Amino acid sequence: MEEYPKAVLCQLCSQPYTDPRILPCLHSFCLQCLLREVERRSVNSFKMEQSQQNSGVVKPSQPGGSKEGSQDGGLEEGSQDGGLEEGSQDGGSEEGSQDDGGSEEGSQDGGLEEGSQDGGLEEGSQDGGLEEGSQDGGLEEGSQDGGLEEGSQDGGLEEGSQDGGSEEEVKQDLKCPACEFHVSISKRGVELPQHLHLGFEAKVSQYQFKIARANEVPCDACFDGSSGPSVGFCCQCLQGLCQPCSEYHKRNRSLRCHTVITLGTEVTREQLIPDKLPAPSCSFHGNEKLNLYCATCECLICHECTTTDAHKDHTESIEIPHIEANSERDRIEKWITRVQEKNQELNTAVDVNKQVLQQVEASKEKAAEAIRQAFEKLHSILEEREKQLQSELHDLILCKTTSLGLQKEMFEKMSQDASHYLEFASKLLQNGSDHEVIAMKRLPSTQLEAIFNKANSEHLVPCEHSDITVSMETDSVVDEVFNFGKIIEFRPSPEESIWEPMSPAIVNTVYTLKVKARDSNGRKYPHGGVKIDVRAELRPIANDQLTSHGRSENHWDGTYTITLTPQTTGPHQLHITMDGQHIKNSPYDLQVRKSKLDYSAGLGNPQLHVSITSPLCIAIHKKSGDIFVGSEANCIDVYSKDGAQKTTIGSAGNSLCQFNRPCGLDIKGDELYVADSNNHRIQKLDLSGSFIHVCTFGRLGKGEGEFNHPSAIVVDFNDRLIVADQGNSRIQILTSKGSFLVSIDQSKSPSLDLSNIRGIALDVQGNIHVVKRYNNSGWISVFTPRGDFISKRQTVVKPTAIGIDVEGYELVCDEETRSLHVYDVTGHKCGAAVTHLQNPKGIVFDKGDLYIVQRQYSTTYLQRYSLQHSNTYVAK
Repeated sequence: MEEYPKAVLCQLCSQPYTDPRILPCLHSFCLQCLLREVERRSVNSFKMEQSQQNSGVVKPSQPGGSKEGSQDGGLEEGSQDGGLEEGSQDGGSEEGSQDDGGSEEGSQDGGLEEGSQDGGLEEGSQDGGLEEGSQDGGLEEGSQDGGLEEGSQDGGLEEGSQDGGSEEEVKQDLKCPACEFHVSISKRGVELPQHLHLGFEAKVSQYQFKIARANEVPCDACFDGSSGPSVGFCCQCLQGLCQPCSEYHKRNRSLRCHTVITLGTEVTREQLIPDKLPAPSCSFHGNEKLNLYCATCECLICHECTTTDAHKDHTESIEIPHIEANSERDRIEKWITRVQEKNQELNTAVDVNKQVLQQVEASKEKAAEAIRQAFEKLHSILEEREKQLQSELHDLILCKTTSLGLQKEMFEKMSQDASHYLEFASKLLQNGSDHEVIAMKRLPSTQLEAIFNKANSEHLVPCEHSDITVSMETDSVVDEVFNFGKIIEFRPSPEESIWEPMSPAIVNTVYTLKVKARDSNGRKYPHGGVKIDVRAELRPIANDQLTSHGRSENHWDGTYTITLTPQTTGPHQLHITMDGQHIKNSPYDLQVRKSKLDYSAGLGNPQLHVSITSPLCIAIHKKSGDIFVGSEANCIDVYSKDGAQKTTIGSAGNSLCQFNRPCGLDIKGDELYVADSNNHRIQKLDLSGSFIHVCTFGRLGKGEGEFNHPSAIVVDFNDRLIVADQGNSRIQILTSKGSFLVSIDQSKSPSLDLSNIRGIALDVQGNIHVVKRYNNSGWISVFTPRGDFISKRQTVVKPTAIGIDVEGYELVCDEETRSLHVYDVTGHKCGAAVTHLQNPKGIVFDKGDLYIVQRQYSTTYLQRYSLQHSNTYVAK
């Protein structure tokens, strides 16, 4: 049996395509196969109606039905073909028919006449798809384009038509055999565009087989084949040539450039397939090629057609085909890109659905176990209630799995359709000619657009959540035994969820916000967190094409951090959604500033310059504006905003509220955290009341939560403490109560050395910036909020402190150059914001002001620089 590539085989007849036609869903089938499928469905429908009538069921008349004597939509008396009259040879076979829908008595091959040696050949023809006298594979007499009817030289055009249209015919419904797409086609199916390249490839496969056989193959060029069998094959004409015809090919001026291959020689498909298929010929003007396109009639025409009544008034809309083809190609390419992106989202949505289904099963097991453990205590009296709860759980799981399963199937089907359309459109752009692109009547781009819009209209997130909570409070059960226990699906409520900004909105600068999920009663998650699709978009009012899309991070505690970068200034709307639904009061009005910090000109003179006592570090109380300074006198001095000293906290020692070199300070709310270096501990002071409440955690050691000379401390957005454990050459991250979470040390990066740390700062994304001094050079290392290493680079020679402003600029104090150096978010040095510093010890930002504590010779100072009133803010 002949073996052909799968790509050239019709799915219905399993034979190489013959006159393949393209359905609106972009699947291709042989025209005759489609007509037989229509006939089969029509016959089945007719039989069903007859059966219903015989059983006494009267079916209302429907469009497309047929009366007695009708030739469409039913069988006429005496007709053997659904919808065809007696004597018709199309769409079915009457007695003695020579179509491949069946075979006559005496035929040895399905669809072959007596004497035929190849499937689909008429009597006397030995070449698949070639009639006697045909000069081109698959063409009938007088036809110059594969797959055309007799007298027609334009693919898909009926005899007598110039634009592919036909007299109005009753159309019949057909489901695509591949995807069940509904389509209506006429009795002859001529309105379906031809797949020229696919039909051509099918013929090439047949010719490859014929050339390789090297049996006695008749000459395709001779009128009667009397000159003997073919000895060669022309790759351009796609014809077998006998010896005389082969010699003529070599002598003829227009044919001598053709490649003639000796039969029996292996030939590749590339040798047989030209770069572009030839233009079809006009069915009204002989051999005139259809090299023009009438935009008014939306059809291909020849030069002679421009003088006919049908087109003579359309001179302004007549152009060469490749102009319209290029326009359609651009349209296809645009939709290919968009559908590819959407298809990736579909695939991601399918994967997420699979994960949620697995999580639902895991939640099911967890919930079922909780139910079993609770009912062990009350088994004798709660057995019936247990069954009820298990039934509720089963119903919930069934509901979730059914919903998610149906949604997954829908996403998979959409993804399969999108993949098919993309594959088809890509091959069309790669292999299709201008005429083929036009002949498809924008089907590819229309389908690409349709699948994109369909996918875009869907929320590509799971319709169900995996989290299931079981409430089983056995200790409280006394009288209401039969109402004990219930199945709870803890579902987040977008309408009750809230958000808060974490940084100012400045153009071209990362903007950070935090979303807090709540249930319908406004409650936080009782435990852990769940996977919720939280998204944010910042849309400019004036130009929504500059919309900024946020990146979300799940902290698994019911909170989500979102970062995005505004691309323009002015009024914006901030859209925050949770599983596709807007959260409370979304969208929000947000003003993006049109200015940025610029330290290149320096900060000028300080607005505050007061003498203080031996500072080591500095922190600001946001509520009161008070300034807290750790002192070498083993205490903490408190100053007002104008620099007047208000009080002193603590004294030297190792008891509560006593210090031994307080090297690091930070304040969160009303809680002051102190890195008590020589006491190897952290002290937390509550400043909210009249009395200061103190607690401590940590001790000297190398274990988790133990310290060796902690030198700096900061509190992040989640109230975690990031502590520089200098003597142990590491960073420790603790909870606000001192419980150990993670350590950043050489286990994060083998080349990492965190000895001699001089300062820690956090950027708006929560990343940890650590500055250290090593061998007369300074280094800045950056880590994620979870402690993963990001980057490392060299900085000033002798760094003493580091701070980060609202726009992500790093400010590093340098004892060597006595300056405050500035680095942008890429690490590029922008200059010095402040010079003439003797020995800077610490810096901190507060509401547009920069505070510095330093030592100048034998005197120490507190200085404040106002960012708003200096040259720092400049228009972009």
